[in-house]
Amino acid sequence: MSQIPQLMSGRMLEHGIALAVDHGGTSYATMCVGGQAEATAEPSENFGGTGANVETSLAELAIPKDALVPGSTIRVRAAGIAPTTVGSDTLRIQLKFDTTATAIGSREIILDLTAVNATDNDIYMIDALIQIRTATTAVAFVSYQGLAAAGTATDMLLKAEFATDTTAETTLQVTGVWSTESANVCRNDIFVVDIVNPFT
Repeated sequence: MSQIPQLMSGRMLEHGIALAVDHGGTSYATMCVGGQAEATAEPSENFGGTGANVETSLAELAIPKDALVPGSTIRVRAAGIAPTTVGSDTLRIQLKFDTTATAIGSREIILDLTAVNATDNDIYMIDALIQIRTATTAVAFVSYQGLAAAGTATDMLLKAEFATDTTAETTLQVTGVWSTESANVCRNDIFVVDIVNPFT
């Protein structure tokens, strides 16, 4: 059974747990369960006025090296709001996944919520599943709502296979970029990450 190194403050199990899963037939499948790696209890600091086109981390989780194996899945749910906006200033939100050593602006983009003219109380929502294929490749599926009024329909995308490195510490991150330095405000309110490793 593959081991899952301990992640954040003991919230990640140090060892997998073998479970028998009843599919309704006569056979059982066994899987190794990790657990919740991150669940922020407080919103991020208000983000705005830090300079035009300066990318800033709104929420992130560092995943230790060798914590992921082929077949590992990472489920991330994030949501935020822009309670105060100014004029035609635009806001861009991204979900990124890459080695911690990679500069924030160069990390692999899983989801790019294109810059839009945000209005007061616009929200965004991200529900992503990243699957590790090999030690150096991964793929992702994302359900999301770009910055818009509450109740706007969600969209979907499949992120084609991309390069990763599970032998190095990796950062999963939600970032934001305002087009203008002004009185704009955005914050990330929800950031929950679950990691499950397969039974091997």
